[in-house]
Amino acid sequence: MQPFSILLGLGVLLGLLMTVWRVPEKETSHYLDAALWVLLGALVGGRLMTVAVNFNYYQSHAGEIVQVWQGGLSGIGAMTGGMLMIFILALWSKYPAGTLADALLPLAGAVTITAWLGCWVDSCSYGYTSEQWWALPRRDEWGVSANRVPVQLIGATLTLVIIWLLDWAAKRISIPGLMAAIGLFGLSTVLFLLSYLRADPTPIWKGLRLEAWGAIGLMIFSLIVLVVLLLRKKFGKRDERGDLPG
Repeated sequence: MQPFSILLGLGVLLGLLMTVWRVPEKETSHYLDAALWVLLGALVGGRLMTVAVNFNYYQSHAGEIVQVWQGGLSGIGAMTGGMLMIFILALWSKYPAGTLADALLPLAGAVTITAWLGCWVDSCSYGYTSEQWWALPRRDEWGVSANRVPVQLIGATLTLVIIWLLDWAAKRISIPGLMAAIGLFGLSTVLFLLSYLRADPTPIWKGLRLEAWGAIGLMIFSLIVLVVLLLRKKFGKRDERGDLPG
């Protein structure tokens, strides 16, 4: 098993423990089940995106499509698959999508951080070569070692900061789903900005890497959700005070 898979597994375990620890005890089983389903959605989404981007390869190596332990998971695909599963679970349960998303945000953070660290040790998502003092020696996928921009460590650090800030502000955010929307925007922004520093090969469209376009899509989606939640809260208060005509 590759180091990436081991670190990602540790991130999943840590994220599940954090989720169970933070939710009410009587609802532990519900949120644990939801977390497992969301992880499945993220796994499927991440793999499908990778297969789609590298379709020519997997077309002649179909047996490797299900070998997820060998690596090859798209971060954008995983985030999208996880979100879709949250909406599906919300339709099946009494819990709103926003409530589920907020509760599972620590899981998303833990998995994202360990995914970045896994890429650091497994030579994926690596940065451009650099002679700056802060560049660190790292191999590319062909085993060539050079001083590179430590994209993976930057990604892990920024993700940790975002999750920590949201955890600190959690008691001040009363709108269900708002914390998750802010978190999604932050994580997507990190992916977008770091795409400019990455040197690993990937298809380019309109001058941007594919993950940059995916990050832009998630940023737009999270902003839309953010605006909708804030407007709903604002007009809901007006309606309660009788400010709205009708």
